[in-house]
Amino acid sequence: MSERERGFTLIEMLVALAILSVSLAVILEVISSTMDRVRQQREDSVAASLVQSLLARVGGDIPLQEGERDGVYSNGYRWHLRVTPFGSADDRKSWPVPAYIVQASVTWRDGAREHDDTLTTLRTGSP
Repeated sequence: MSERERGFTLIEMLVALAILSVSLAVILEVISSTMDRVRQQREDSVAASLVQSLLARVGGDIPLQEGERDGVYSNGYRWHLRVTPFGSADDRKSWPVPAYIVQASVTWRDGAREHDDTLTTLRTGSP
């Protein structure tokens, strides 16, 4: 072997470093994107749990009465509860118990964007 055939040339080293740089950039972008999706899913999951919990509280520690209520959870999520009568006034007179549409919403901010999760159900009140 002559001295000219040993090792790598400067061009070969630069090409190898360029390929390595591009590969690392792609890998870091994939990792960053995955972490962002995991965070978003965690926030969605927390909101779903909070809105289900809010609906479960209606008729217990939150009275089943017509109207709207708002509040903020300790983790910064805001909640809104709307209770409206179900059916027409004539229908409600003929029913033995009143029925209400209960709509619960949880809202949170993700940077500049605002997200919300809403559930609606029908509940019967006491006669």
